Amino acid sequence: MAFNANTAAGTVVYTTGSFNSGTVLANDQTLVSTTTYASILKIDLGKYERIIFNMWIDTANDADGDLKWKLLTPTSPTSFRARMILPEVPFSGAITETVTSEVTGTGIAEQTAVGTDSNYYVKVNGILINGANRGSLDFQAAQNTSSATATTIKAGSYIEYMKF
Repeated sequence: MAFNANTAAGTVVYTTGSFNSGTVLANDQTLVSTTTYASILKIDLGKYERIIFNMWIDTANDADGDLKWKLLTPTSPTSFRARMILPEVPFSGAITETVTSEVTGTGIAEQTAVGTDSNYYVKVNGILINGANRGSLDFQAAQNTSSATATTIKAGSYIEYMKF
């Protein structure tokens, strides 16, 4: 068990040294007939709070609706650094993954998985140092093209985190 000094906030944060289960999607969430983003998983942060996080999103996409997603940060974070791992679309035998580093203040901009009926996943590991405003690390998703055939965010998708 550790206490970490947050010099930016002038506070001390207690940590057990293990990840908090954060938020886990208990049931499948379907996105149907809309291209408007919905908040799927979110971690609320206070002023100057800092987290290390892991995110796993499991989906089933339909070629008619496809998937678009983004990961938003609070209004004025001091730092957001992350590694994003995305699979090829569609899955075919051994899966080829693309690894991208994100070094921004605004999270991860819109990403898409389009063109086929396919399973898909998103894996993001990172660190978020929040600034002077409360806010959230917020995974949002929608259909890329509106369709009556559902795009599904699968149960068991999660964001876990550790404050430091």
